[in-house]
Amino acid sequence: MRGFVKTITAITLVSTLSINRPTIALKGNKMLVKEYFELEIANRPYKYQTKLNMVRCLKKLELWDMEYETLTPAICWERIDGIINQNVKRTYAGYVRNVFNYGRNQIPVVMSESKIYDLPSQEDLHKVIESSKYRFYLFLCMYAGLRIGEACAVVPQQVKKEGLNYFLHVDRAFSQDGKSFGSPKTVGKVMIPEWLALEILGMKEEQYWKKGMPTKLITTACMSLGTKNKKRVIRINPHMLRHWFATDMARRNVPPNVMMKQMRHKNVQTTMAIYSQVNNADLVSSLPTRYVEEVNVSNVVNLF
Repeated sequence: MRGFVKTITAITLVSTLSINRPTIALKGNKMLVKEYFELEIANRPYKYQTKLNMVRCLKKLELWDMEYETLTPAICWERIDGIINQNVKRTYAGYVRNVFNYGRNQIPVVMSESKIYDLPSQEDLHKVIESSKYRFYLFLCMYAGLRIGEACAVVPQQVKKEGLNYFLHVDRAFSQDGKSFGSPKTVGKVMIPEWLALEILGMKEEQYWKKGMPTKLITTACMSLGTKNKKRVIRINPHMLRHWFATDMARRNVPPNVMMKQMRHKNVQTTMAIYSQVNNADLVSSLPTRYVEEVNVSNVVNLF
């Protein structure tokens, strides 16, 4: 009877301690974080790429091989707070909260910083992109605002003509390692230029991106673009082209709600604060001119 009471007490204690943490099946054994991840996280309805990013986060923070029971929010936050890049810090804080069911009072929300790119001119971008064997996918990033995994997943069936205009329905994407093919980060319909629509519609099946091919091949290939005599002239990457897509619309005074729709964002703040980039040239053009008092010059010439 006493043993039975002790068992009930132990179960009650475990349940009480588990209010803010998931219940672990293996009681009494030392479980590592990576084992906990396989038990608790692997079956959660996260996207494939999200799970890969979570594993990468835990390894970068050196939590992957730690004993789960010794882990605390303080330990996690100490590791996160040591990250210099503010956007990476924000992302990792979110992953740790989700993985370990920590609250925002335990792992604070980190403010992000807009990524500022040195955006080349449209002409320079075309020269660089045309020299790449991945030009088609890079132009999809530049003129349709696609992320690289979405660009690699594009097939003719996604293009529809409505009246005189062409639309691309973005509803699929490859993961970075190319092993997973599923829904994109954001689903939506984007109007695209006719020349780009015709290129997509003209694709042959042998031109489709194959499952298992990492989309990072394109990102890596971009590192060698725009070079001359081993001296880099223009730096580009697929996501920078998405920023160019948004910034170009802003400079052409496209209404914010239209930009939001083209970017497939849920709110206009994301579009304007993160993707619509302001650079030094924009700041210079915003400066007011100094008032200079006009001086009247007499037509009479003093000869003496």
